[in-house]
Amino acid sequence: MISVNGVAIDEARLQAELPRHQDEADPLQSAGRELVLRELLLQRARALGLAGHDEEAAVRAVLAAEVRTPEADEAACRRYYEQHPAQFLSGALVEVCHILFQLTPRVNPQQLRARAGEILQQLHGAAPGAFADFARQYSNCPSAQQGGRLGDVSRGATVPEFEQVVFAMPAHTLLDRLVQTRHGFHIVRSGRKVEGAPMAFEDVHARIAGWLAQASERRATHQYLRWLVGQARIEGLDMPGADSPLLQ
Repeated sequence: MISVNGVAIDEARLQAELPRHQDEADPLQSAGRELVLRELLLQRARALGLAGHDEEAAVRAVLAAEVRTPEADEAACRRYYEQHPAQFLSGALVEVCHILFQLTPRVNPQQLRARAGEILQQLHGAAPGAFADFARQYSNCPSAQQGGRLGDVSRGATVPEFEQVVFAMPAHTLLDRLVQTRHGFHIVRSGRKVEGAPMAFEDVHARIAGWLAQASERRATHQYLRWLVGQARIEGLDMPGADSPLLQ
């Protein structure tokens, strides 16, 4: 039995939360930690007089009241711009093919990763033209019908974790590792690349400020949750950190 400052989190609540964590390495542990953090935030909301009938609203109210994040100034934005020039190229394109091993609530992530790794090893030993056949056989993406071809991908067209990898790849390369995204595990091959032209700082200043503000808010919220955990009496569950889908 898990308890938070003497408040029990029963098995029924844990089982109700569990389906949201099936992609985690330890779904039961992840669900328990999520419920502990939520309970801590709701207890804090009551202590601050912010509790109401809507738990989600109470959680948001606590974070708004107690988490302070500084805005990114122009100097910080310019430093980011100068340190990441590849992110600010207009007209940059890369031709991409992929094979997606899709994560779903009923799929074991470790088994799926292992299977994707096996296929990647087979592909490295196959003939150069075999990628399309492998994609049609194994990929869970609609692009499988086109041999895994996504076409020319521009910045912002895919999820960031995929974009970061494919734009860093040399042209005409089969990546020697899997790419993990929120959708699953990808085997990726690049084709031709168009490097693009640098964008002016003034044109991307607002975008960079938004990114830095979000990153700062996540860091501050993690610190706040760690502080709540450190102040609490938690029994029945190890709480080494404060990572939580509450923040996503």
